[in-house]
Amino acid sequence: MNKRINVILFCLGIIGMIACGGNGEKKKESSGSTPSSESAGSTEAAILDFKSDGSKGVGPVTAIEHKPFDAQLANKGVELFVSKCAMCHNFERTLVGPSLDGVVKRRTPEWIMNMMLDPATMLEKDADAIALSKDFSSPMISLGLQQEEARAILEYLRERNSAAK
Repeated sequence: MNKRINVILFCLGIIGMIACGGNGEKKKESSGSTPSSESAGSTEAAILDFKSDGSKGVGPVTAIEHKPFDAQLANKGVELFVSKCAMCHNFERTLVGPSLDGVVKRRTPEWIMNMMLDPATMLEKDADAIALSKDFSSPMISLGLQQEEARAILEYLRERNSAAK
């Protein structure tokens, strides 16, 4: 029981750190005057595109249209990430689940979304998910996400993985 309380407090601390830090730059950009097309283009160019080859996973997502980076969708994604994912995932280190640093370089967007939307099926039928789960003591649980929410989190992962590099 004591260990469970410590884990919960640790996770809440991580959520607090994520929620309180790192968004100042975004707010300055959005609250300032309209950026020139040159600076908007350079920001967009700095965002990584998704990995296009490799396993798509098993689940409802079979193909994703590769669109330019959508900052508004990423902002929605960060809120969802903090409320749904940050308890188990981090970018700096492994928590309950794997670190998400560089995930958009390692996995296709379809695989990532299928893992978010239906982890039970992925852990049962996808070879990569099965292999990955062997490194962790507890399996990923269903978060009850809708496809649009998973897409928003994916866009945040794309932004975050770009910013870290």
